[in-house]
Amino acid sequence: MPNYYYDGSFDGLLTVIFIAYKDRKNNELRIIVKTGQLLLGLDDINVITNFSKARRVEKAICDKLSQNFLNNIQTCFLSCDKNKDIVIVHTVYKALKQGKEILNSLDEHAFYVNKLVKQVLNERHRYLGVLRFKEVKDGTMFSTIEPKNNVLPILLSHFINRMKREKFAIYDKKRKIIAYYDTKKVEIFFVKSLEIEWSDEEIEYSELWKTFHKSISIKERENKKLQQSNLPKYYWKHLIEDM
Repeated sequence: MPNYYYDGSFDGLLTVIFIAYKDRKNNELRIIVKTGQLLLGLDDINVITNFSKARRVEKAICDKLSQNFLNNIQTCFLSCDKNKDIVIVHTVYKALKQGKEILNSLDEHAFYVNKLVKQVLNERHRYLGVLRFKEVKDGTMFSTIEPKNNVLPILLSHFINRMKREKFAIYDKKRKIIAYYDTKKVEIFFVKSLEIEWSDEEIEYSELWKTFHKSISIKERENKKLQQSNLPKYYWKHLIEDM
């Protein structure tokens, strides 16, 4: 059974779906993201992302299933789960044969997809509540996140709608990617390192907020377990008040 190696992009995975169609019934199908220098076995396949083939698969999913089905697998693709690629591919193959209702069934692959979609959307929801912006020297509003899943792409529309006239940047520290909105368009790119200079006003406001937060807290009523049940400690590290 060949291993299908691809570049880790969503269009790359759609290309795999197109090319691996002949192996769709094989439960031992393996899909691997290429890293570093690639040494292929005799039966291994190096999948080169083909945008034309990707669009054909995308169109087939929308026409034969639905736009919502496509949205679900796009969301699933943002998961950090190591099995996301294979469950997406098998779910698409089964759905094209059996219909979109498979997502409401107990099929093992479709069930896994639904679980990952829920995890990604839950993490997005948490970040909508805790993401904090700070002002840098040039007036841009800046925020740092370290999500388990790649939720940055699905956070942007919310903040663009809320901050249409503000320049802002959101930095995913874990993946070294940053999204920058200049009030007209969004660009996402990789960065190796960042040096941030906060504005004088931001430094002052941050200190005032920490002082305020400390002054209103009642030490005898602290309940860390309750805080963690409402918001896991994993999300605390970039809060100004540093719970």
